[in-house]
Amino acid sequence: MTYWMCDKCSFVIEMSKPPDPCPGCNNKCTFSDVTCYTPECGGIGSLDTRLVAQRAIKKEKPGKIVHFSDLVRGRNTEGKEKHIPAIQLLKGQGLQGKDQVEIQVGREIPHPNTPEHYIAWIQAFGVKKDGQIIDLGREVFAPGVGKPIYVFNIDASEIRHIFSFSYCNIHGVWEQHLEL
Repeated sequence: MTYWMCDKCSFVIEMSKPPDPCPGCNNKCTFSDVTCYTPECGGIGSLDTRLVAQRAIKKEKPGKIVHFSDLVRGRNTEGKEKHIPAIQLLKGQGLQGKDQVEIQVGREIPHPNTPEHYIAWIQAFGVKKDGQIIDLGREVFAPGVGKPIYVFNIDASEIRHIFSFSYCNIHGVWEQHLEL
């Protein structure tokens, strides 16, 4: 499958060809392929969130802050209880005294985990104090296997924001943000 992003409203959807009209803004729009084709962003067939962010930022006026929640589904969307990744920072509880980050989808209401409806992956990015965006990793889940939880260790003293994305094979990409 291919990920398509509406050039007008930044709606992202996974389909074999772009929709008509756009499900996000209900207009006849141009769509850009934002599928990853390189190992750096997760490999063929995954969403390249860096490409999504670049395309959305180019449409904005200089100086305007673009939030990842403007690009994908988030806190105000129906079904959020099962889809939004919940980010928890546990200071000093990781390996060798590092800070542990736990990202879980479906903390409030468990997300279905069947071959027909499941969370395919969770991905995290950090924004360092100097504004640099860093990739904090990705966890991929098989349909029907386990809970969608991604745990990793960081030095949180260098990071001011954590952004997490999750992908439901039916309901698309969801986002959460944690300011440290």
